[in-house]
Amino acid sequence: MARVVFDRVTKAFGDVIALHELDLEVYDGEFLVVVGPSGCGKSTALRLVAGLDEPTSGRIFIGDRMVNDLAPKDRDVAMVFQSYALYPHMTVRDNLAHPLQLRRVPRQEIDERVRKVADLLSITDLLQRRPKELSGGQRQRVALGRAIVRDPEVFLMDEPLSNLDVKLRVRTRAELIKLHERLRTTTIYVTHDQQEAMTLGDRIAVLNAGQLQQLGTPDNLYNHPINLFVAGFIGSPSMNLLNARLIARDGEVFVEGNGFRVQVPPGQASLIDQYVDCEVVIGIRPEHLFDREEVAEAPPNSSFSAHVDLLEPLGSETLLHADVANQVITARVSADTELRRGQIVELVVDTRHLHIFDRQTQRALTR
Repeated sequence: MARVVFDRVTKAFGDVIALHELDLEVYDGEFLVVVGPSGCGKSTALRLVAGLDEPTSGRIFIGDRMVNDLAPKDRDVAMVFQSYALYPHMTVRDNLAHPLQLRRVPRQEIDERVRKVADLLSITDLLQRRPKELSGGQRQRVALGRAIVRDPEVFLMDEPLSNLDVKLRVRTRAELIKLHERLRTTTIYVTHDQQEAMTLGDRIAVLNAGQLQQLGTPDNLYNHPINLFVAGFIGSPSMNLLNARLIARDGEVFVEGNGFRVQVPPGQASLIDQYVDCEVVIGIRPEHLFDREEVAEAPPNSSFSAHVDLLEPLGSETLLHADVANQVITARVSADTELRRGQIVELVVDTRHLHIFDRQTQRALTR
């Protein structure tokens, strides 16, 4: 096992900057998820560690070795791709054994390592089959096994679950978590699915346009986003973001926008009073918005009216989509809500979880 370090790493493809001065350390034994929209540079970062691409500038370390000039075969990493990349003419056993055969590992050791990996991934009964005889989930386990059998210092995983259906993806995520707990091999996992990132990662690195936006635990990113991009990207449904202005009235601080005025809690107000009269964006998670009819008591200046546009019943709850002066918001309400499309609803904000961002810099004013 080994740590992985990006030291001011930049990667350019002609005039396109895929990564810009990335500074990032992946701890020894950590499961780090790199997440972001398509084209943000996350797969490029993975390919740089693997040695499939070379950095334009900066240094990459695996353990204590700078690997910029090392060939991929000398880096002791194993990569799992979005496509399973299995040899169709080989059995599962031969697919697992092939990386070891290339390294001229003794046959007895190959047999032992293949057996252990097959037991670990519950694919022992599949060893004599060929890839075309396997389901998607089985193929994915074989692809993982081919990486594990090498016993590398670092696992690199590039959206390995994206070809699976939703139910199988959830089950395989759970298997990956258990697998990492047993192996404790340093893992860098790339995905565009923020739910997958929240589920899997010890820490999450959020990239956008080739730049690291925020690095932290799932809870930290969810509850304390550093800027508007992270706030809107992490969370499903995503955070409600409304344009507003900070105002002061009678010694209190409020966020006021078209169709709403909400009081900022005193603890937060003391941190942002220097921004009074500034243009801001307020963020409210859907779970921190409530139908007034479902709340026993609402503090003063914590609610506003909205026009119900759509209701999405999800079984245990209902997602309410509403309009506030042409700004769309989403709230989680009870599954048996009596609200209907076209009605006016009074929504109560749990202001303890109010996020406020500078509209110009997009940085969080309260964390």
